[in-house]
Amino acid sequence: MKKQRPSGPEILIIILTAAVSILVFALLAIWTKALNTAQESEMLHHVLSAVIEEKGEKGLLEMAGVPVDDIHYSYEDLPIFVEDRPSWKLTEEERRAIAIYENSKECVVQIVSASELSDTGQGAGVIISPDGYIVTNRHVTGSGTDFIVRLYDGSVREAHLVGSDVLSDISVIKAEAEDLNAIEIGSALSLVPGSSVYAIGHPYGYTWSMTSGIVSGLDRMVSTDTGAIIPSMIQTDALINPGNSGGPLLSSDGKMVGLVSSIYSRSGGAEGVSFALPSEVVMDAAEQIITTGGVHRGWLDILSVELNPQIAEYSGLDISDGILVSQVVPGGEADRGGLRGGSEAVQYGQSVIYLGGDVITAIGDSPVRSYSDYFAALFHTRAGDSVDITIMRNGRSIVLDDVRLVEQTEDNSRWLVR
Repeated sequence: MKKQRPSGPEILIIILTAAVSILVFALLAIWTKALNTAQESEMLHHVLSAVIEEKGEKGLLEMAGVPVDDIHYSYEDLPIFVEDRPSWKLTEEERRAIAIYENSKECVVQIVSASELSDTGQGAGVIISPDGYIVTNRHVTGSGTDFIVRLYDGSVREAHLVGSDVLSDISVIKAEAEDLNAIEIGSALSLVPGSSVYAIGHPYGYTWSMTSGIVSGLDRMVSTDTGAIIPSMIQTDALINPGNSGGPLLSSDGKMVGLVSSIYSRSGGAEGVSFALPSEVVMDAAEQIITTGGVHRGWLDILSVELNPQIAEYSGLDISDGILVSQVVPGGEADRGGLRGGSEAVQYGQSVIYLGGDVITAIGDSPVRSYSDYFAALFHTRAGDSVDITIMRNGRSIVLDDVRLVEQTEDNSRWLVR
């Protein structure tokens, strides 16, 4: 019996059925693969999460064979590759500097004299209390009493002088405000040479500029324009220019550890040798100024001469360093304390000094060989304090007990001959 061949429509149905079957099998395969991929991704996610939790992102990248020295982050704390390099958008140092600037910028003001037509500003100031007390340098405020302070948000406040300490170059002004952002005060005692520091100010009128550097040295003796010597200054290589004065010197944790005060420069610009007053000195002076209107530092009411080998040889002294007592104020505290001046008047440069008086060799436990030692020994004393003074008199070392100190003023701090 002859087998009947499928007709054309039957062949078409068979082909369509086969095609549908193949498509169904293909879709099932794709779906199955997708499910497996999702499961694998979920498993991989859990495994990678466990690795990150245990070893961190650096450990994860090292397991993948990516060389990484350190991991740093962008503003959103998301790790970002830069092109094909195993590095990150911001370094740790950059992130620290950005955070310090963001946390401190609103605590820094620009100070302008109320009588000054120019709005370029005289220098910087640091807000030390929300109710408007601002500390700055005495050479920023000058002889002015009324000021305009410009805040970071562009607003301005009127301010007036509370008081100054010419000898440490510190002034406090009070702005009309109750809601200011005060700087966080740190300790300069935490600094060592090599510590990172940052300064915020307005160099040459470029407002709220930040520079960075390291602590180059500590306990530096720096002479001021008034002739005084400030001990314990912080030396830094952070670039400081006119307009930075009175701004904060910040440590790597964002706290104020100093007040930018001066630069050493032969050109008038930054040369990498800058100085800041330690925060302890700044805040001690500021608290005294706020409380009493001034700083009442101790001083000896004598006319003094810094001894040198020439004077020692001429006078027949056995020592060639120390502070020669040329004269004492009759009936003053030094006179009552037993210090004796000289009697032989001689010309010394443009001055007349008196030889034959006592030579101060120590104040308390601090040796005194020069004016630097002399200023340093008295810098942290108060008017009315009593100190023990070691002197050389007629070749003998004598200790004078409880010599009372007078208040140091701009006038009597000049009672010295160099």
